Amino acid sequence: MSDNNSTQLPRGCRIIEFPESADDRGALSFAEGAHQIPFQIERVFWIYGVPQGKTRGGHSHSESAEVVVPVSGSFTMLVDDGTHKAEVRMDSPRKGILIPPGVWCDLRDFAPGTVCVVFASHPYNASGYINNYSDYLTEQLQVVRYDESHKKEWNDFVRNSKNGTFLFDRGYMDYHSDRFTDCSLMFYKHGKLLAMLPANWRESEGTVQSHGGLTYGGLIVPKEMIAVDALEVFSCAIDWMKRQLGAHRWLYKPVPYIYSKLPAEEDLYALFRSGGTLKERGVSSVIDFSNRLPLRELRKRGYNKAVKAGLTVGLADNDADLQAFWDILAGVLMDKHKKKPVHTVRELQLLQSRFPDKIKLHVVRDGSEVVAGIMVYDMGHVVHAQYIASSEKGKKSGALDLLIHNLITEVYADRTYFDFGVSTENGGGYLNEGLIFQKEGFGARSVVYDTYEMLF
Repeated sequence: MSDNNSTQLPRGCRIIEFPESADDRGALSFAEGAHQIPFQIERVFWIYGVPQGKTRGGHSHSESAEVVVPVSGSFTMLVDDGTHKAEVRMDSPRKGILIPPGVWCDLRDFAPGTVCVVFASHPYNASGYINNYSDYLTEQLQVVRYDESHKKEWNDFVRNSKNGTFLFDRGYMDYHSDRFTDCSLMFYKHGKLLAMLPANWRESEGTVQSHGGLTYGGLIVPKEMIAVDALEVFSCAIDWMKRQLGAHRWLYKPVPYIYSKLPAEEDLYALFRSGGTLKERGVSSVIDFSNRLPLRELRKRGYNKAVKAGLTVGLADNDADLQAFWDILAGVLMDKHKKKPVHTVRELQLLQSRFPDKIKLHVVRDGSEVVAGIMVYDMGHVVHAQYIASSEKGKKSGALDLLIHNLITEVYADRTYFDFGVSTENGGGYLNEGLIFQKEGFGARSVVYDTYEMLF
């Protein structure tokens, strides 16, 4: 087998080598779906008797992937993704070529007596072909790396997407841009923005990750997004990462389903098809307001204790309140986990100034003293507790029980979900049972925050 540049095949294409068993009786090669063929085989067909000078193929598939094997003879395979193309001489029954969806292929220069077998991931479907090369080129995705000139377009897309939150707004993402090498991607089809990927580049590790400054960061997609589109986006994204960055690893954190306004898990299917494996799993605790569970007696007792103590709840109304809460939070984190809060006071002040309707600090006071608080990120139908902390005085008097009861029964009772955040550490290897017990006492139950790994 020979090719012009075997390491630079178009996106998703690769040569597959099959095992061989040979002795004085001849040779045998084989393919098994779980190993050599990277998909479940739904159709097998074979091509033979091609007259001299004739070609086969001349199309691309919108969904089906294929592995083409010359079991006898040889031919030249042209593969083209609209940006990169290569010609590969297929002349060994021990080797096949993988053609993913969305790649144009031509088979030509058949040697006499050639027979090739094709393994396909889908049954035949005439509507799944593009047979005109000009039409094919207009259908190809364009991948653009985000820069400041795209800021308005990016933010407008987030607001109109089916799964974006204000965390993806550039006013939030870029407040700590000095800490990350941004490599967010924008995907266009027919000149229209189809999807966006918040991401950063960890060059020393050869890794692209869902943006490290965010809790989650999967594909941001419009309501029109469908599964086939997600497959193409993932294929193009991986190809771009490999070619433009030399990346060999992608860590992907999908947006938890509760944050989507419409079903938006097309990316999870594309993850599966791209060989993604679960790397980490955090457990968050979420109240579903449409089917809210009752409070445990322990939480009710805490609430009653706080009421009797005369504690009051309300919004923080000045920087002094924020500083008092941050001091409590920093003390708790350092005492229990030897860590500091992710955000400094100045960063929280900056973010609140940029998103005054989205980021709010609710506090509990004993007289004028702040004894507990919850920093709320208001996503619309979902309310997320970004930070929760109580002083020792607040713990003894049930301050958080009072505050959470107020938030879920009055302030945010008209929402769909209240997300307390994760209670796991070390990628999900450790569950803080005391912390999650407290959250579950308010009727919250588990939603996972996942991280997937793709190697390429």
